[in-house]
Amino acid sequence: MRKIFLSCLIVVGSICFIHAQDSVEVASNLDWEQSFKKAEKISKKKNKPILIFFTGSDWCGPCKMLVEDFFNTSKFGQLSDKFVLYEADFPRSTDLVTKEQQAYNKQLQSKYKIHSYPTIVVVGSNGNEISRKKGYNLMRDSSYHFSFIESIIK
Repeated sequence: MRKIFLSCLIVVGSICFIHAQDSVEVASNLDWEQSFKKAEKISKKKNKPILIFFTGSDWCGPCKMLVEDFFNTSKFGQLSDKFVLYEADFPRSTDLVTKEQQAYNKQLQSKYKIHSYPTIVVVGSNGNEISRKKGYNLMRDSSYHFSFIESIIK
């Protein structure tokens, strides 16, 4: 009985791991700007708002779930072209972001008064905040985030 349980556990774990790997591939299709300066230039040129995702990519559990359940979906992929995307990452492993990104991310955190992760802030091409959505629920219901995005697009 113990061997059967262990075998089932390994199979389920493998399936979850494979699914997580597939999700990462979908996220790579999104065009996240690596420089906030560049994101600002594109925003002004194309008159698109900037969607700033404040996250702790390597330690924040709700941030990781939001990436999987919201950002890594084809539905968000279709909506993402309405925005210039920028990830303001605050990882524990500081080699995940450049020194320049760290400095800009800290400035953005201060400017938009970010105190918790995940937080999504949408700003106009002038830098003024349009709207924000804080947190992610443990029920993993991303419908609130989609409603948030759709309300901005309309």
